[in-house]
Amino acid sequence: MNTQQKELPGLISLTDFKEFMFKQIVPLSDIKDHSGQPIEKLFPFWRRKGLLPFFAKGQHLELEISFTQLSWLRILDTFRVLGYPINNTKKVCDYFFKEAYFDDLPKKNIEYNRNLLLIKKEEESITDDEIITLQQIENFLKDEILLYVLKFDVNYLSNLIQSCLISSEEAGILVYGDGRVVEHLGMETISHKLIDFDTKKPHIYISIKHLLLEFIDSKELEKIIMPYILNEDERYVLTALRNKNIQEITIKKSGEDIVRIDAANDGIISGGKAKEIKRILGLKNYEEIQISTRDEKTLCFKKKTKKIKPD
Repeated sequence: MNTQQKELPGLISLTDFKEFMFKQIVPLSDIKDHSGQPIEKLFPFWRRKGLLPFFAKGQHLELEISFTQLSWLRILDTFRVLGYPINNTKKVCDYFFKEAYFDDLPKKNIEYNRNLLLIKKEEESITDDEIITLQQIENFLKDEILLYVLKFDVNYLSNLIQSCLISSEEAGILVYGDGRVVEHLGMETISHKLIDFDTKKPHIYISIKHLLLEFIDSKELEKIIMPYILNEDERYVLTALRNKNIQEITIKKSGEDIVRIDAANDGIISGGKAKEIKRILGLKNYEEIQISTRDEKTLCFKKKTKKIKPD
């Protein structure tokens, strides 16, 4: 994508979305609400209610916004259509934006990545590229101005979108009637706040994948984000993968060659190999799976298929 054009074409690639998700390149004049009306007409009301935190008080509205900001506008418009109370909408807004600001979320993100690299450095498994990245991170943490600027872009909503894309797992937002918010990622339901919640109680669910469909072709999204409707054995595989407990896994794929994935010397399967396992499970593109874990547990199972008998 050419950022000089300041245009949002019909659909963009996943690579472009990742690169430009914080860039102000989406023309406000092109955005319509659920009824097809210019969404800018709703801005004065939303602004009075404190629901547009990325526009400073008294600041003239920008002509372009980022993909992440547009995702928030879509959430706001969804709440409006569903008749969700404004006071509770403000609580949701505070959860994603205000709390991220006061939590110094950009700094926390960078420190988290630094700590991961420091562990690899101590274990002497760090690569040359990662050493350069670690030095860059150390420089970022010394730049107070940069960290302050990032506080206006990085928030818990952008974190969830990025986690969805990085993990290749379904993600979403659960919003309850009293304004409580819980985030869904893969098989986990999390919150950065200490709150009680029950996923079986009535709530509004907003899918991150649904929001991304406005920007990215559905076929491209299907390759990386798949709804996990898993059986017990498949859930066991993903749990072992998440807990870094897989030593070896052999997958006989449907109509294809056998895929064997061994753990590295440290016993961890990650990166592209982990994504491939998730993709195979999500698409149910296997006939048989054998898995050995680091605690010496083994499992072998076949995909169950249901046949419909003819009348």
